[in-house]
This record gives sequence, structure tokens and C-alpha cells, in this order.
Amino acid sequence: MGKDFEIIINEKTERGKDFIKVFGTTIVKIKSPRPEYILTPDHEKVLAYFLDLALITEEQRENLIKHLSEKFNQSIDFVRKNLDKIGVPVLKKDCSLIINNPQKWI
Repeated sequence: MGKDFEIIINEKTERGKDFIKVFGTTIVKIKSPRPEYILTPDHEKVLAYFLDLALITEEQRENLIKHLSEKFNQSIDFVRKNLDKIGVPVLKKDCSLIINNPQKWI
């Protein structure tokens, strides 16, 4: 499903800078065009899209694991083991949604 849904992350945000470093781009595939509520580390309830981890390359996945390990002070093994369970949220306020092939979804 996620092949038709992308977001463009604002490159001026912290997350945008991280995405350029990790993925080499600010455009990534997401699982769904419907954002979900999540709790931030500051316990703020916000809307977020989730990165479609099935659609990233192995190199991007390894860069992401390394980045998350460093950012959250967790072991690489812990991040690798839990990445698919936890997912990678992207705050709705930091990006714009793109729907490719919208005729399929109307």
C-alpha cells in the first residue's frame, strides 16, 4: 500500500536534516496517508506518519539503525531487533503528503 504514499520532510527541521544524513533525501515512502496520534518523548500528543520500512534499501536501513542507536543511546542490536516493532514516526507538522496515482484511492 505504501508505494503510493510519500512525504517530503521540511529540510530545515531537525528531522529533515536527519533524513538527508540517513537517507540522502527528504522524500520517503510512508505506510498510510492517514496520520496517527503518537506521544512524543515530552508526552505531547501529535499526529505522525510512519515510514514504510519495507520500502527502504538495506543501506538506508543500516544508516537508520546506526543513527537511531546514537540518537537514543541504545545498542545497535536493540535498535535492529525492535525497529520494525516500534516503527519510525514522522511528525505531520514537519512534512507534506504526496499521493501518487490518486485515481486508485478516490
